Amino acid sequence: MADGGFHKRALTSVTDLDGVPDEILARLPVKTLMRFRCVCKPWRALISQSHFVTKHFNYASKGFTENTSSLLISMSPVRYCEASMDLSLDCEALKDLNDDGDAHLAIRKLEFPVMFPNSSRRKIVGSCNGLICVEIDEKDMVLWNPCTGQSNLLPKPTSKLCGVGYDLTMKFSGFGYDSTNDDYKVVRGYSFRVAGSKETVVQVFSLKSGSWRTHEGLSYLRLVGPGCFSNGALHWAETIFNDFRPPALRTISFDLAEEKFQEMLPLPSQAGNRYSFIPGDCFGVYTYDYLHNEIFRFRIWIMKEYRVQESWTEVGSLDILREDSGFSLVMLLCILENGEGLIVQTCDFQSLVLYSFKEQTFRNVVRTHNEWKSDAVIYKETLVSPVTSGIAVI
Repeated sequence: MADGGFHKRALTSVTDLDGVPDEILARLPVKTLMRFRCVCKPWRALISQSHFVTKHFNYASKGFTENTSSLLISMSPVRYCEASMDLSLDCEALKDLNDDGDAHLAIRKLEFPVMFPNSSRRKIVGSCNGLICVEIDEKDMVLWNPCTGQSNLLPKPTSKLCGVGYDLTMKFSGFGYDSTNDDYKVVRGYSFRVAGSKETVVQVFSLKSGSWRTHEGLSYLRLVGPGCFSNGALHWAETIFNDFRPPALRTISFDLAEEKFQEMLPLPSQAGNRYSFIPGDCFGVYTYDYLHNEIFRFRIWIMKEYRVQESWTEVGSLDILREDSGFSLVMLLCILENGEGLIVQTCDFQSLVLYSFKEQTFRNVVRTHNEWKSDAVIYKETLVSPVTSGIAVI
């Protein structure tokens, strides 16, 4: 009884220290804070306050707090009888892996928070400030914080896009943060052919208002897939087809504050006709082109200065034999600080490897004999809530 009273008084005295626990806890990683919320009620209350998550987020942004990056891999089986699976990989631990036998040190399985049938297909739309946007069966949208486990199933748009005479030709999407209005936004876009004419319609969900807005009658754009979020805007690569001319490449951005499209400078002049944006914080693309019948080249480009075309810089390349079915189609997931690229096969998820562009060597991370359709994104560990855009209710 006496020991219990002493322990309670000790905890109370710690929480009474003006600002000290606040400063100490705000410099700890999210995983540690998730454990510390069980230490005592005052700590739980402190970690759950909005001013604390703001301080913790700002400290992480400035480098005062360990800002851990993880890679989410969402795998959907080709066979409908199997269940989907989500894995999280610690990017820091990946640097120290020797081979795929050590992969369990960096990988953990995640439980997707929203219940859907096992046959559901999940597609990652984007990641921003620790929140991940996931699309389910091309219908439902979910915001999810894998660190806190909190999620938000978004309402469906009230306006119907398809009607008589509509021919849906392309679909694109994106997720990012509007710093001007302190709001997280989800974008869904559709390009139509209507009675001989073309147009693009965009729907924008505001987390702050909890509702969708629709922008109709926009100029026709050939955009496909998730956009890359950078500098307050979403970006897509577009191929422009002109009569009697080779196809041209350009990037189209959608400003989240103004909710308007803008044309950016063209992609690298040597980017070729097959390209994708690199997920993560860096603004870059990777391309692959056939050199001849036997080899195609995988190249990585980074824009060092935003909106300055001359700043496109090639940072790595990889020549792949065309007959090598193991790398028939590849996707660059991220570039680690040590210069290695995390690469996954996109046809059937059989191998995830780290490739050193400097040493030109591979290290296996994950192998599986099953056939999977995989999707991946890098996310930061934060306390941001997918419901209020503030602190998660923990």
